[in-house]
Amino acid sequence: MFSATRLTDPSPAMKWVRVVGQVLLLSVIWFVADRGAKMLELPISGGIFGLGILVVLLLTGVIKPGWIEGGAELILANMLLYFIPLVVSVVQYTDLLEAEGLKLMLAIGIGFVSVLLITAFVVEWICQLIRKRQYRNITEARRNRAFVAGQK
Repeated sequence: MFSATRLTDPSPAMKWVRVVGQVLLLSVIWFVADRGAKMLELPISGGIFGLGILVVLLLTGVIKPGWIEGGAELILANMLLYFIPLVVSVVQYTDLLEAEGLKLMLAIGIGFVSVLLITAFVVEWICQLIRKRQYRNITEARRNRAFVAGQK
């Protein structure tokens, strides 16, 4: 027999299946945005274009935050792994680093700080929107309960 706890508390395997699906959804959005940015010859990267598309999809309600939350948390938790290829590249091109190191570090630093700040602002903005929506839902539910209680 099914129980209420079984429906609300999925098994660890189901949680991982859900998270993998969410990562795949985010990957599809990134892939489509990357190809779109190249086809449209946009002066921004596909990742930034994809972030904009994701924000629009979230704001319009096409994608619910819960549909990507676990996958996004997994990706962010393992963010350090994405920098390993950068470190390997630096080790391979020591001659270039010696000749143009300061310029490269400055460009990498500005790019890193820009991406970090833009991502932080977008995440904070989305979190504020989610909190406002949750607050609105809670106050509406309380009003409805008070209205129903007043009718009795």
